[in-house]
Amino acid sequence: MGSIRSFLTTFHDATSLVRLFGICLSLWCIVPAVVPAQDSLVIGTILCEGNNRTRRAVLLREMTFREGQSLPADQLPAEMMESRRLLGNTGLFLKTRVDTCHLRQDTVDVCIRVKEAWYIFPIPIFELADRNFNVWWEDFYRDPNRINFGLYINHYNLTGWGDLLKAKVQYGYANKYELAYNLPQIPGHPAWGAGILAQLQQYREINYGSADDRQLFYRDFDRWMLRKSVVQISVRYRPNYVWKFSSGISFRNIETDPQVIGELNPDFFPQSDPNMAFFTLWAHAEKDRLDDRPYAFRGHALSIDMVKEGLGITGLRDKWWVEGQIAGYLPTGTFHGFEGILSSRVQLNRANPGFFEYNALGYGQRLVRGYEHYVVDGMDYALVQAAWRIRILDRDIPLPWPSWFSIPAFKALPLKIYLQAMTDHGIVHDPFFRANNPLRDRWLMSAGIGIDLRFFFDKIFTLRWNVNGLGENGLFLQTSFSIR
Repeated sequence: MGSIRSFLTTFHDATSLVRLFGICLSLWCIVPAVVPAQDSLVIGTILCEGNNRTRRAVLLREMTFREGQSLPADQLPAEMMESRRLLGNTGLFLKTRVDTCHLRQDTVDVCIRVKEAWYIFPIPIFELADRNFNVWWEDFYRDPNRINFGLYINHYNLTGWGDLLKAKVQYGYANKYELAYNLPQIPGHPAWGAGILAQLQQYREINYGSADDRQLFYRDFDRWMLRKSVVQISVRYRPNYVWKFSSGISFRNIETDPQVIGELNPDFFPQSDPNMAFFTLWAHAEKDRLDDRPYAFRGHALSIDMVKEGLGITGLRDKWWVEGQIAGYLPTGTFHGFEGILSSRVQLNRANPGFFEYNALGYGQRLVRGYEHYVVDGMDYALVQAAWRIRILDRDIPLPWPSWFSIPAFKALPLKIYLQAMTDHGIVHDPFFRANNPLRDRWLMSAGIGIDLRFFFDKIFTLRWNVNGLGENGLFLQTSFSIR
């Protein structure tokens, strides 16, 4: 019986091996006939869907390939993924897809599918005039006179070329009037763009100096203490998908009340004249390899600015500086990763430029988090910001609109929530006004944890708890409205 069982087992195993060999031989013979191996593919027609307003040329500009171009077959998926990233970073669409739709021998057609964003934003202005919420809440005791109100209208994608028309009227703490138009892609010349800006600002309160690294203000409700007007034209050049260059020239006119120079701060301007007018020439270079520009998890970005205020025409301004930033993002998993940002500025001419716009850290996103109540002004600065972030929620929340409301962009609230742990380090060099400001020329550091809320068109709210190098700690609210 044992020998019979052994024979049957051996026969069964042999039969199985024969069957397996037959299947492999069949596949080897048949599969190449069904899916022929391709060394390269030719891009056939690129089809566009969902671009009701956006010009087809705007979508094609973001593709890393062109119709009629030959690509290695194994390279095409990466090219489509990169093209989708570039489409998303235009800020013109809520959703983007780039897929193959037809395969004909060695030719492949590509389909671009987009869901356009809502492009007209008539948004009421109700904002705090101070540098951040914590300064207004604690340092100025929630003063209602430090609130701006008004209306600004942003019309994105005005003509379908990704252009922006912006009009702003603001009253309250400061009166502001602005009209601007930006065309990122000139029809027929996709690498070139242009822009124009006119702006007027009027303030009844002026920041005339600083002490103990806090701003000093003077207010007069019956007089304009500061008036600023600017007219600017600019050109842009985008030779490829990675680099962007821009340059422009502007004319600025700054007027202060005579009391500012005469009594409050004789060093407010480099000369004793209460008025100052000058030309500014600037150049900007930017490299972008981020997977998601407003809230990246992978890639890197670089920006460099060179600004020359005063061209020797009026003789009232002479300030020249270089400022740069490097940002890197390293994923540690699908929904979490490290962020590192290095920013720095160096003023090339070392003469005293006066107190006006002599700022460094403590303004907007350019601060050592945890020092929100301070301004650290000076000629030069260096800032390092690092964080580890993890996404804990990514969901579209339906909104309870009535049935007749048919705007697709607002049917649901896209909400993403992130947790982060962070640390910042920075230093400011000030050779002129540091006598009464102890944080200048001193290493600043902080650490903390926070939560980020990201929703409609990349509006980001951050609630943070930080402790700084002075031993102070507290909760801080930070906002970042990066609507394209």
